[in-house]
Amino acid sequence: MVNNPESDATERVSEPITPHNYRAVRFAMLVFITTQIVPFFTLFSAKYLYDGFYVSPQANQGFGIAVSVLMAISAIVAWQAVVASRVHQDRDLVGSRLKTAMVIGLLAVIGEIYQWGMRYVSPGSRFGEMYYMIFGADYVYVLAGIVMLAIAIIRNIRQNMAPERFWTADATVYFWIFVCLAWIASWFWVYIL
Repeated sequence: MVNNPESDATERVSEPITPHNYRAVRFAMLVFITTQIVPFFTLFSAKYLYDGFYVSPQANQGFGIAVSVLMAISAIVAWQAVVASRVHQDRDLVGSRLKTAMVIGLLAVIGEIYQWGMRYVSPGSRFGEMYYMIFGADYVYVLAGIVMLAIAIIRNIRQNMAPERFWTADATVYFWIFVCLAWIASWFWVYIL
């Protein structure tokens, strides 16, 4: 952080990331996200081993589709924040897209919590065990993604976000898109396969 006595006390200015450093941190973030795929492959393999391609007739597939569509819309809106930072270089548009993506993601989580509360799937069955384990892992990642979105929104509000300082928003969006894609893959693996 740069200490400038002439700057406004409520607005902070962060150091810009050089293009070389930006490529390095983007690559590191993508490596991190790639490593986070492993738990999902493990859970999907366990579901196949324990349950095969069985889908419980009590599973509400329409509701699962609705929640997955909300997550897909949230990912698209989040990506618009990256476009707003790179193309338009508009701090307010970045913030509004991040907020919208977070709200849509929260709506999806509330919908899935509602489905869990209705007990469409018995937790005592093999399908239920895998259902709750896979979507439980999704909730951990969604919670981390929502916290990251909240931090990016707060940083966008409190800092002077010049185009070379949008890395917080970019990293958050990359992670959020991974979370949304993992959710959709989980829905596909649990409800379809």
